[in-house]
Amino acid sequence: MSKSPQQIVKERHGEKSTLIDAVIGLVEPLHGEESDAHRRRLRNVSNAKLLHLLAVGERVKELGGRDAIVTKILELKGQPKDHEYADRLRKLSLGRIVDMLGSLQRAAKRDGAAPKAAAKKMTKKATPKAPAKSTSAASKSAR
Repeated sequence: MSKSPQQIVKERHGEKSTLIDAVIGLVEPLHGEESDAHRRRLRNVSNAKLLHLLAVGERVKELGGRDAIVTKILELKGQPKDHEYADRLRKLSLGRIVDMLGSLQRAAKRDGAAPKAAAKKMTKKATPKAPAKSTSAASKSAR
């Protein structure tokens, strides 16, 4: 049987306040929010959401932080010098940029695993097609 979020919190962290302390260390507060207000806001969040925030925060820490993730995203997209796009990515939530990075890494892995298939597609598209014969010229010569 699966465990409830409350049971998971009690197993791993003992009580909700220790989980909140762990989340505060990994997730940044809203713009202009003080640490006390951040802690109060997190006390009202469900255990499942706190566990999710902790998992995202640990993943961000393992990847090197927000700026490192944004840099990796820009490299995978082939836009390493696009500073405007980088600024826009930095404003997104941590969960969203982690998901974006994972998606781009899976796509790069998929594309890298089949480079021959991609090369074949490129050669097929690169070959010019023969021009279509004009039906009006054929009908004029038949008269």
